[in-house]
Amino acid sequence: MENWKSIVYLLAFGQGIVLSLSLIVRGITQQRANLFLGLILYILALEILNAWGMQVHYHSRPDSFPFWNMQSYLVLPVSLWFFVQYTTAPAYRAPRWSWLLFAPSLLEVIGLTSWRLYWRHIDQRVPSLLENPAWFFVTEILPIAGMFAVLSFYGLKLFRFKQEWKRSGQHLSITQVIGIYGLFAFLTTLTLLWTAGVGLNLRVFAAIEVLLTGCLFALGYAGYVNPHFYQLPVLVKLKSTDKSVFAHYNDSRELGRLEAAFREDALHMQSKLTLEEVAAKLHLPPRYLSYLINTHHSSNFNHYVNAFRVEEVIRKLADPREQHKTLLALALEAGFSSKSTFNQVFRQHTGKAPSEYLLVNK
Repeated sequence: MENWKSIVYLLAFGQGIVLSLSLIVRGITQQRANLFLGLILYILALEILNAWGMQVHYHSRPDSFPFWNMQSYLVLPVSLWFFVQYTTAPAYRAPRWSWLLFAPSLLEVIGLTSWRLYWRHIDQRVPSLLENPAWFFVTEILPIAGMFAVLSFYGLKLFRFKQEWKRSGQHLSITQVIGIYGLFAFLTTLTLLWTAGVGLNLRVFAAIEVLLTGCLFALGYAGYVNPHFYQLPVLVKLKSTDKSVFAHYNDSRELGRLEAAFREDALHMQSKLTLEEVAAKLHLPPRYLSYLINTHHSSNFNHYVNAFRVEEVIRKLADPREQHKTLLALALEAGFSSKSTFNQVFRQHTGKAPSEYLLVNK
């Protein structure tokens, strides 16, 4: 039984470290939120490797490599903070100085490594740094407090989002619910168990190991496969425009002209179409066109246009004459400018990823 556990831990670590590095690379080059999800996964993957080390008594070997010194729990609350910001506020951009928040983590790794080199140099065991109250507080208690603070902030954002989404009358798919609340629930449970183990000296580490090997990698893979998995769906925010300003316009007639411009002239197939371009074609003021869409379609311009694009893709998917084309080709033909934008918008409008939609509607 013990051998099986050590094998499972080692396999879980290997899977986790590869996934974390993949997420970090993708986060640097594309989706910034994945960088911080990757950092969280890296710390927790090393925690599983630590469980493997204790299982096989690796730590006590004289030739052991101190991989357990290559992590810092201080990374967790900082990484989670930025992950929350990037997934709940699409326009968020981290300030340049934000990387300084990871400096304490680096100092902890340097301190642990130097301490181990010191006691090896003098060829005798010295007290663990964790026996120092100040070090214990900074490296064990402070990260837990930080996680509770960031999780409270995260939970508040999710609660507000739920209330706004409920008031809007829109509905979330099962996949969206898992994406929005799954990681939050996992990290909250993990932090509670962590607190019970460190603060109350309860024997909960076996439960933590099961939780890590089970839930974490499923959620990590979800974020890797779909970079928008944890992104909060966009809520339509209506602009309040006084109708009296446009009293001389006939809303019904202009709405008919607007719809004809898309259904008959296929304006949505023009990439990077703007409100001003459509308004110029219809000889209408941009503000009035925005008013029409906000008031009569409970939508904004981008959401309105993307609905036609998604409808165009769905129509072509059912057309035998279009079967030779790839999904990306159909998306670009419909007016989408990139694959990532198409995937995100398609999910927002249908509640399913394009691949999921294809499986269900084959």
